[in-house]
Amino acid sequence: MCQDHSPSLPRRQFLHGAGALAGAALLAGRAPAASAAVRPRPRPPARPVTFDGTSAFSNAMHIHSSFSEFTGSMQSHLYQATLNEVDVLWWTDHAYTIDSKPYRDVVHFTSLNEEKPAAGQGNKPWTWVRRESGPNGAASTGGIVTTPCSPNDPVSGGALALTAQSTSTQLARYGYLANASPDGWNYRDNLNGQSLSIDVMLEPGWSRGYLEILVDTSYHQASGGRQAGTYSLSYRITPSGTAHRSASQRTGVVVTPVTADGQTWTTITITPADDIAALWPDLDSRDFALYELYLRASSTGDTVTGYFDYLRFDRALDGGELFAQQADMAEALAPQFPAVTQYQGLELSLGLPHVNWFGSNVAVPTLDGIGYKKFPAWLEQKGIPAIHQAGGLASWNHPFGYSWTKVLKTQAQQDTLLQQVAAQLLATGVYACDILEVGYPKRAGVDLTHHVALWDVLSRNAVFVTGNGASDDHWATDWAGLTWNWATSTWSASTAQSDLLAALAAGRAYTGSLAAPPVALDLLVDSEVPMGAVSVSSLTSRSLAVTAAGLPTGSTLQVLQGAVDYAGASGLASNTVPVGSFGPGDLDSNGQATLSLDTSAGSFVRTAVVDSTGTVRALSNPVWLLDTAPPNGIPAPRAA
Repeated sequence: MCQDHSPSLPRRQFLHGAGALAGAALLAGRAPAASAAVRPRPRPPARPVTFDGTSAFSNAMHIHSSFSEFTGSMQSHLYQATLNEVDVLWWTDHAYTIDSKPYRDVVHFTSLNEEKPAAGQGNKPWTWVRRESGPNGAASTGGIVTTPCSPNDPVSGGALALTAQSTSTQLARYGYLANASPDGWNYRDNLNGQSLSIDVMLEPGWSRGYLEILVDTSYHQASGGRQAGTYSLSYRITPSGTAHRSASQRTGVVVTPVTADGQTWTTITITPADDIAALWPDLDSRDFALYELYLRASSTGDTVTGYFDYLRFDRALDGGELFAQQADMAEALAPQFPAVTQYQGLELSLGLPHVNWFGSNVAVPTLDGIGYKKFPAWLEQKGIPAIHQAGGLASWNHPFGYSWTKVLKTQAQQDTLLQQVAAQLLATGVYACDILEVGYPKRAGVDLTHHVALWDVLSRNAVFVTGNGASDDHWATDWAGLTWNWATSTWSASTAQSDLLAALAAGRAYTGSLAAPPVALDLLVDSEVPMGAVSVSSLTSRSLAVTAAGLPTGSTLQVLQGAVDYAGASGLASNTVPVGSFGPGDLDSNGQATLSLDTSAGSFVRTAVVDSTGTVRALSNPVWLLDTAPPNGIPAPRAA
């Protein structure tokens, strides 16, 4: 069984790249090697500078690596950051996948889809999904049997029986994928410090084939003569031969011979991180996740029959230790990616909602005993307050849900969802979060228009949150090619964490798609009230200077104004109207223009970049121009 996980302690932060300024210039190394198809673009010789002398720094603010539940690796994400000219990468892996204490530790194979986990190891059964490939003959089959079963298993009466029969010498496979999605993917986590044990028994009379444990892991960029892709480990249990391991490109093979007499059960223990270190020494063996697990029989001509029983996961490292490991890994990778500043955040997530933690003194909480039902209350009462007590900022993530479907709900359905979520966030003040993820085309079946409308509802009620863009990337293969591919730029003196957090807290940020040309956005009212700020004045007309540096030909900068009317539940929709529009030819050499605003009533103003197809490609944060002080006051970072 796995060791008990003790509560984690705060771990040190790390900083590399431009944020360290003088220190960054001393970092040795070169940009990552790229394939012939895609090469990193050269960074511009000068970055945009705005009214107050600060510069625009691009941030990827929702990134999952080998400490979360899919194929992303730290190495490949850093490559993508370099490729897409992103200055700052915030690691925001799931707290529960890093800690993994509520993860499942044992499978007894009493059912393919009804075996319930032990107390504290999840809530729902896994589903073992049949997978077969190659020329399987009529004898190929599999499923749960009551006998034989391993005498080591304290829950008797179940084992997974597998038979594969190839109709030729071509490889045929028959087996099952462990699908843990019904229970929160609760075996997917970082492989370092982890071993898996399983009991196996082979029937006699075959030699051409093997019983197999297949572990699919993480995606890495091209390295050591291998192309970019996902790495796999094939553990092959054979009736004869010599134990050995070898690698062919991104597939590692570990052969273990056992007795094949139809009676003897043998415990096989695998330590994937050790095998990765031995097979691919040019990569950091800690930067690999347990992504998918298959149990199968494989035949190259014989009828291969065997059994699996009593699967155990031993996770030796607790959340604090793995969080510290991630910091060390980032430090080791920094010289290869000197243009990227790295910070270690965290996504507090189990059930919905999910909240990102940005700042110093980030600590992995233990969620043992909380569970999905108790998580929202824990987040509100303890999680978000802990972020603020540590001096950090909290981000309300993917407000309409985390589904990755690209199929949009109907407009009526989206309108209803908008009203429901807006009412919830208004009633709670976004649970005191500082940031709202806004830049999401087609997230959870909801389009960008409704994400922005949710933000506008908050703005018209003087709920001051910084809108950012997010990718929520778990794969590290193509940031710009994702449907949800927005990054966030901050106007700050540097990429030092304190400068970035100050800019985010003050709303000195804009967001845009990585698939579109970058446009630097800013606002300044009466030469003294910047984007993100709140100004209270009796003036009925005010001068707005807009910036859209780099606005592409064919694109338009729209200026939108909405009344701050405190409509509450009676106005759960956007109330912005266009009050100005500029093309590239309307802007001066600095990408700037001015217009007069009617401020006889309180309002907020923001801008949007719309391309030639009518698609919104970038958004500024608002500036609030009020005629009376808001009822809940003005946050200090936003005071004009």
